[in-house]
Amino acid sequence: MGIENLEKDTGFLLLQISNLWKNYYGNVLKKHHGLSHIQYTVLASIYRFSLRNPKITQVMLAKQINIDPMTLSYVFKGLETNGYICRTPHPSDVRAKAIGLTQAGKDLLGVMADTIAEADLKFFKSLGKSVERFNKDLIKLLQTNT
Repeated sequence: MGIENLEKDTGFLLLQISNLWKNYYGNVLKKHHGLSHIQYTVLASIYRFSLRNPKITQVMLAKQINIDPMTLSYVFKGLETNGYICRTPHPSDVRAKAIGLTQAGKDLLGVMADTIAEADLKFFKSLGKSVERFNKDLIKLLQTNT
């Protein structure tokens, strides 16, 4: 496979779409809510994973969302400074902190839900009804490669 057959280079195409999507979301989130894409991802992930485990740690979250723990630490600092997350002593691991959303963080996620839904519809509009199949394929890739 050479560079003349890019339509057959799935990894390259995925990278291009991923970068487009990330930049698009980043611009929408920054414009409407003053957050970066990674900040939104972390907030939403804390919410999602804390439903199953209210004492989620930085290491646990980093593994769940495939983000380097040091990058996550940097994102946490900004979110904590803005009052969206809190870190408290973990009840069973003295070395760790439990990560949670503050009420302001939960409120922001609620407001952002409509923005994200609209952004999804706009970005993936060209897929039409095949977006469901696309999502299933993405889930399959996640499940088989993590």
